[in-house]
Amino acid sequence: MITYKFPEEKEYAEFYAKKLADDLSLKFLQDGLVSDKAQAEHICSFFWAMVDASIEDENSGVELQWSEGAEFWNEKVMNSISARLEALGYEDEWEQEVDKQ
Repeated sequence: MITYKFPEEKEYAEFYAKKLADDLSLKFLQDGLVSDKAQAEHICSFFWAMVDASIEDENSGVELQWSEGAEFWNEKVMNSISARLEALGYEDEWEQEVDKQ
């Protein structure tokens, strides 16, 4: 299970998983399970796609239900996802994706 510090953090991440039509990431956000390296890599890519989508939304003036803004929630989600992937043994996959950014 992913440990979220705020319930809004999970809601925010799930909102973008749905917006990006990413059922695999949505399932991970809900149950915190990863079955293999390819799935872990997919989750890592999803995070950065979520960041890009949230920036695009902000630049387009899309009003979201989270008043703190995308940067705040992206940082919270990043910490939760990276901690969970590390706990599951996929720290290298996370670091490799971070290095691409």
